[in-house]
Amino acid sequence: MALIDKKGRLFGLINVIDLLVIILVMVVVARFAIKANQKPLANVEKKLEVVLLVKDVRDATANVIKEGDIVRETKTNNLLGSVTKVEVKPAETLVNTADGRILKVQHPVLKDVYITLEGTGTVGENAIVLGGTEIRIGTTLQVKTNIYSVASTVMEIKVKD
Repeated sequence: MALIDKKGRLFGLINVIDLLVIILVMVVVARFAIKANQKPLANVEKKLEVVLLVKDVRDATANVIKEGDIVRETKTNNLLGSVTKVEVKPAETLVNTADGRILKVQHPVLKDVYITLEGTGTVGENAIVLGGTEIRIGTTLQVKTNIYSVASTVMEIKVKD
């Protein structure tokens, strides 16, 4: 007995094209059955503490960032949270010396500002979302209040219970 006979049937029982159509229909039905049984990823709303670094700003900007400020994301105007701590440090810069060395020295004018925000966001398996904005350590976040707008880098994310 041949695998495919003269009429194109597999083992003399079913046409090869009909068999492929049946297999395709079964695969599609199985895919939808598996998708229907999957549970959605649980996003839990929690309090978040986020530390932002604003690098190389002048004194005028560093002095207006205060605890209690309500901070929003610049592009979407979504509420991120409130400032709970502000730490201002002199910015560091690299300087070439006359003898060819490179030294790290404090910048005479610019400051680095560490802003600690506290807000409510969702914590999921794949992302942390604060104020409708997905955040990750190392990402740039443009933040604003009614007085200032600065570009910052997310340095730390703490999920509070």
